[in-house]
Amino acid sequence: MKSTPIEPATLSNPAAPFSQGMLTSSGATWLHISGQISGEGSCEDQAQTVWNQITQVLKEAGMEIRNLVKINQYIVAGTDVSAYTKVRNSFLDGHRPANTLVLVPALAGEGVLLEVEAVAAKF
Repeated sequence: MKSTPIEPATLSNPAAPFSQGMLTSSGATWLHISGQISGEGSCEDQAQTVWNQITQVLKEAGMEIRNLVKINQYIVAGTDVSAYTKVRNSFLDGHRPANTLVLVPALAGEGVLLEVEAVAAKF
């Protein structure tokens, strides 16, 4: 994999496990993963389901978690961020893709507490 985390010395170190940017070389195969949701259970339950779904999509494309270069996360309740990030971090296992987490007033679907979309690259 030819992805390099970009961490400018002029920026603060991220408080969460992510990189400020991910530099990828040309010649990659790109995978754009649609927003994954689950409308059942607690935020932690939904996060587990969503990250399992992301892992399944990656596997189907011949990729794995280390191929993720960008994740976008949308969460309805700020009080769920800690539970969500605990699950996310267990799946990332030290991998630090570029990362955006946004609190939103609602998501599509009854009981949906979070949604995660991702981009992966394989060389």
